[in-house]
Amino acid sequence: MGPEEDLPTLISQKDHLNVLRYVRAHQLREPNLVVNHGKILLQSKSLGDAERLASLEQICIAACDIGDLDLAESCLDSIVNPTSNNKSLIVTKQSSRYRKLLALCLEAAGNYESAGAVYDILLQDNPSNAYAAKRKYCILAAQPDLAAWNQMAEMCLSVSDFKGAAYCYEELVLGCPLDSNIHTKLGEVYCTAGGVENAKLARKHLAQAVQLDPNNLRAWYGLVAAAEGYLEEVEKISKNKREAEDEGVEVAKELIKFGGEKLVGIYKGTKLAKVVNAVLKESSESL
Repeated sequence: MGPEEDLPTLISQKDHLNVLRYVRAHQLREPNLVVNHGKILLQSKSLGDAERLASLEQICIAACDIGDLDLAESCLDSIVNPTSNNKSLIVTKQSSRYRKLLALCLEAAGNYESAGAVYDILLQDNPSNAYAAKRKYCILAAQPDLAAWNQMAEMCLSVSDFKGAAYCYEELVLGCPLDSNIHTKLGEVYCTAGGVENAKLARKHLAQAVQLDPNNLRAWYGLVAAAEGYLEEVEKISKNKREAEDEGVEVAKELIKFGGEKLVGIYKGTKLAKVVNAVLKESSESL
C-alpha cells in the first residue's frame, strides 16, 4: 500500500487486505466495511498467518459492532483453532488477547454479567488494564438501574474520576431522593473534587443527608469537612470574587459550629469525646 493510496481508492481496487490495514492504521470505525472486505479476504489461501490472525481479530470486533454474532463467534473459534502450526501465533483461551474478544462477543449478545466476569479476570491479572476497566464501565452504562449506577460510581472513584462518580450519584439521588447515605457519598465526592462550586454542592448534599438522618455520623463529619473545605477554597480566589462569597462564608462558619456541637453531643460520655472535642476545637480556632 503506497502512501498516496486512500481508502476510496483501495475500495475501488478491491484491495481487501489493504482496506483492513488502512482501517486499522487510522483507527477508523467502519464495521460494515471491515466485515464485507474481511469475509472475502479470509477466503484467500495466500494470506499469511500473522495477517490472518490480525484480520480475524479485526473482523470479530467489527461483527460484534454490527450485531453479526454468528460471524463474531466463527472468527473467535478460528483464532483459537488455527490451521497454521506456527506456535508463535497460537492464541489460547487463557490469554488476554482471547478474553478481550470473548468479552466483546458476550457484550454483543447482551450477556453483560458474563462479560463483566471476564473483564474482572483481566483486571485481576493486571489491575492497570485500562481497556478492561473502560469496557466494564461501558457495561454498567448499558444497565442504567440503581445497582449499576452505584457500581459505576465505585469504578469512577477507583480511577479518581470524581466528575463521573458525581454524575452516577446524582442519578442515584434521583432514584432514591430520601436515602441519606447516597447524599453523603455524593457530598463527599464533590468535597474531594475541590473548587468553590463543588464545595457548595458538597455542603448542600451533606446538609440534606443529616436532615434525612440526624444519626448519620459520617454525614455530620462530612458536613463540617465540606464547610471547612469551602472556606479554604474561598481563600484561593481573587479578592473581588471572594467578596461575592461573603454570605456563603458566614453560612459555612455557622455550619462548622452547628455540626461541631452536634458531634460533641453525640460523643458526650464516650471514650472518644476528648478526641472529638480536640479536633473540633482546632477547627473552630482556625475560623
